[in-house]
Amino acid sequence: MGSRGLFGWSPPHIQPLTPVSEVSEPPESPSPYLDPSAETSMSQQQVEVEEEMEEPEEIEPPPAAVPFSQLFACADRLDWFLMFVGSIAAAAHGTALVVYLHYFAKIIHVLRMDSQEVMLEEQFNRFSELALTIVYIAAGVFTAGWIEVSCWILTGERQTAVIRSEYVQVLLNQDMSFFDTYGNNGDIVSQVLSDVLLIQSALSEKVGNYIHNMATFISGLVIGLVNCWQIALITLATGPFIVASGGISNIFLHRLAENIQDAYAEAASIAEQVV
Repeated sequence: MGSRGLFGWSPPHIQPLTPVSEVSEPPESPSPYLDPSAETSMSQQQVEVEEEMEEPEEIEPPPAAVPFSQLFACADRLDWFLMFVGSIAAAAHGTALVVYLHYFAKIIHVLRMDSQEVMLEEQFNRFSELALTIVYIAAGVFTAGWIEVSCWILTGERQTAVIRSEYVQVLLNQDMSFFDTYGNNGDIVSQVLSDVLLIQSALSEKVGNYIHNMATFISGLVIGLVNCWQIALITLATGPFIVASGGISNIFLHRLAENIQDAYAEAASIAEQVV
């Protein structure tokens, strides 16, 4: 018995030195005999729970922008030929405006020459030559403009027709559950109509106008730097302001197009319900 008392435990009939109530609970205190790996795992679990509670709900990222080359995904060889010819005509059409202004400035310079009797004949010959050049430029502008508009409109109609037919085939291959869930209102029809009209507008008008305007800008900058680079640099300084104003207007136009599209979708669904 004495050996048992030495090892720190007593017989059952001896009461403990510190009485413990049945209702009260002993205070939670870290035991010196706990495994340190268990402590680290518990702390890691607490940190993970806190992180999960703090993390906000994940927002689905917006769909990636389609590259510009995908705009011509439905083009065949004839369409590529039409776009090539239309691009050359658009570049010539845009450059012709700057060339016309260049020759018109030369005519103004000829008219301001001193009208002496010796120089009258030379002035008339020079004026006739420049006027004939402007007539040639006008004929070239008419031809280039007609070719540009015809080629781009024709290729836009052809490519959008292919897009419509492929989309109809995709719709016909869907299951019946798709039409019960998504195809029971006018959202799909209005969405397809608006998207195809945007693609057709981009192919038939905007791409040709972009090439036209870029050709006008580059040719005007080149001719301006060759003739008088000081004035060309002054006018070039206003370029960032023009680009900024164009970007702001495009943002507002894009928002307006989205609102119009939503209004068309709602109107189509209401009309289908009435019918």
